Amino acid sequence: MDFYDIPPDRGAAAQSGTDADGKPWLGVFFDCCRVYSRAHRNAAGSHYVGHCPRCAARVQFKIGEGGSGARFWTAR
Repeated sequence: MDFYDIPPDRGAAAQSGTDADGKPWLGVFFDCCRVYSRAHRNAAGSHYVGHCPRCAARVQFKIGEGGSGARFWTAR
């Protein structure tokens, strides 16, 4: 499992996209299976959590001070 730090919430548009339900997400390319998926913010608002749609490898992005504002990531 990989952990990445991103800055605290500055509004969904500032650090992620939002889906039709208004849920914030980050784009993740899973290098393991060469596929793209999304990581959605958890209910507590502390992490973005996702998994590879093919092999179920899990990725977690911590929301915190001093992180990155990037919307798209590669999980290796």
